Amino acid sequence: MLVGFDATTLRGRLSGVGYYTARLMDSLANGAGAGVIERLVVLSNRPVPVTDGGRLEVYTRGRLGVRSVWMQLVLPQILRKLRPDVVHFTNYLAPLAGGSPYVVSFHDMSLALVPQYHTLKKRLLTSSLIPLIARFARRILAPSESTRRDVIRLLRVDPARVRVVPYAAAPGFRPVTDGMARLQAAYGVRPPYILYVGTLEPRKNLVRVLSAFARIARSVPDHTLVLAGDRGWKFGAVLREAARPDLAGRVQLLGYVEEEDLPALYSHAEAFVYPSLYEGFGLPVVEAMACGTPVITSRTSSLGEIASDAAWLVDPENEDALAEGLHALATDGGLRQELKRRGLARAASFSWQRTGRETAAVYREVYEETRRR
Repeated sequence: MLVGFDATTLRGRLSGVGYYTARLMDSLANGAGAGVIERLVVLSNRPVPVTDGGRLEVYTRGRLGVRSVWMQLVLPQILRKLRPDVVHFTNYLAPLAGGSPYVVSFHDMSLALVPQYHTLKKRLLTSSLIPLIARFARRILAPSESTRRDVIRLLRVDPARVRVVPYAAAPGFRPVTDGMARLQAAYGVRPPYILYVGTLEPRKNLVRVLSAFARIARSVPDHTLVLAGDRGWKFGAVLREAARPDLAGRVQLLGYVEEEDLPALYSHAEAFVYPSLYEGFGLPVVEAMACGTPVITSRTSSLGEIASDAAWLVDPENEDALAEGLHALATDGGLRQELKRRGLARAASFSWQRTGRETAAVYREVYEETRRR
């Protein structure tokens, strides 16, 4: 089977969707696609860090800087030449006149459920296309049952066309006992600390995290709160909260941290906090658990489902509950050990080989369905 694969997110500093695309592609090219995929043709409007080899073939012609224009006007011509059996669009958008049967990944439905946490441009352009893309997709991939339910309810699509294929931590995310000297030298991080990893943006609920930490700061005088991630949309409120006088010297803003440093950063943290207001999966939660880090996360959206009984779950809008959880994990070594044990077991239930196999099975299903038609 010839599969077209959307790799437009593999540029610059990777975030959640970029990591999903990279790891799924690697899985499909190295074992998970065996018996299903003959060639995986990598499609992007700009150069991406992928080389030909094995099942992978990078299509380099017809590139155009503006992704949306390329996808709607140039990519359909490319697909008519390639004639793939299936195309996988990995980040919501697909050409409306592509002609080829396609699978699309919807990582969450936050544009519909919490539009206030997105830019006006994204609300106007992407949200208007998603219902049409969903209507013509042969299958929609969602990373959790929570997201699947949102897709079915909000887009009114046939439930049989929406499949749950969960994500996973990369193999490099595991407990690390060394690396502290590197963290101190490169980032100025010293234990004990509570960690957050992700973009600094309103949906991640960091203003409440900072306020909750300020409430317990005096009772844990040696702890710092470490925020690792790029500054995103409307990050100013986070910076203002971090600059509170009662948090002076207690908050570290690391900016973007390269993936090679993340396992050590997770492993040496006393706890990982991720009380996002809405997530389709919450990959950092699984990464933290895979590194043996006790997790505090939201019981809402997909996060309670993904973390299950392996994390301290809170109502993300309840600052009292968040402060209680932070204090408990900062002071109770027995609790940390129990959550570490549960977290490692929970993280082990996810793998990119599993994700690749289940995705390839969807490709086969679409291919066989198309042939019958």
